[in-house]
Amino acid sequence: MSWCSVKAVVLAGGSGTRFWPLSRAHRPKQLLPLWGGKTLLGATLERILPLVGWEGVLVVTGQHLAPAVAEHLPKLPPQQLLREPCGRDTAAAVGWAAWREVSQGGNPVLVVLPADHWVGDDEAFRQVVRAGVALAQGTNGLVTVALSPTRAETGYGYLELGEVVEAREGVRCFRVRRFVEKPTVEKAQAFLAAGNYRWNGGIFAFTAQALVAAVRQYLPALAEGLDQLVELAKAVGEEEAVQRVYPSLPQISLDFGVMERASNIWAVEGTFPWQDVGSFASFAQLLPPAEGGVSLGSVVAVDSANCVLLSQGPLVAALGVEDLVVVATPEAVLVTTREQAQKVKDLVKELERRGLHRVL
Repeated sequence: MSWCSVKAVVLAGGSGTRFWPLSRAHRPKQLLPLWGGKTLLGATLERILPLVGWEGVLVVTGQHLAPAVAEHLPKLPPQQLLREPCGRDTAAAVGWAAWREVSQGGNPVLVVLPADHWVGDDEAFRQVVRAGVALAQGTNGLVTVALSPTRAETGYGYLELGEVVEAREGVRCFRVRRFVEKPTVEKAQAFLAAGNYRWNGGIFAFTAQALVAAVRQYLPALAEGLDQLVELAKAVGEEEAVQRVYPSLPQISLDFGVMERASNIWAVEGTFPWQDVGSFASFAQLLPPAEGGVSLGSVVAVDSANCVLLSQGPLVAALGVEDLVVVATPEAVLVTTREQAQKVKDLVKELERRGLHRVL
């Protein structure tokens, strides 16, 4: 396996609306120093760089975030920062990277990594990535990382695994029977008990040509748009071509558009500790227990339980409450429940509708 033919595609364009008000439009959660000054984006790069080096990294982000990302990653060559003029979801972002590589005569294995994941064992993660790359090269299939569930989580999609077909790099490899949408509590409990279901974390590996072929088959309108983009780039340059074509690309996720429809789907077993830092409820899983639940910043809790209490300034004092999420910043305060924490993005939409852009 030649690691010069492997590239990491880091997806860093998300707005992190479920992490509001900590996450803001100009500084989304992947750029927040959540652990001892280290950001989620920085930690993602640290995990993959020993395998691919800076020359093997492509970072896809929003045009409005590009200056902050570039400042955060000063060693990233400018031409490897792909700037989206608008968000078109993950199929377009990953497709752009694949079309770009193929149009330049390459066919690397692309390892797709969201920039907002926490991983508790970087070396175990790299072992799984090596296995995924080997599987993608050996099968020419589409490979996903199947993450071992630790609880009956309703906020994640699941993978139903088929038989173990082999082991690569000491990691078990499976055929994937199907992708399963975010389940009810009862179904999530049944999946956990069944033993052959895993979380789908959105970490993928496939050759650029395999992804191009899959997009052509399952998302022909996206393929047509990306063909136009790379052809126009020959005449006017990539930056201008992206400005003209990208906003018209279909908006759909890679999971929905390709992975859930394709038949040549494989999985490598990801046994490393993992968390999608997608909401305050999931973030709380990573914080040490404190009085009243978990807390960060200026917080006092009395006669309270199972709360998530975070403050970037004003004192948060909780008395006699349970299962609350309270997040205080100098500009805004969020109050919700742990059960509703996944829906904060709906609140952000309402704030936007009301014209409260100063707090977004």
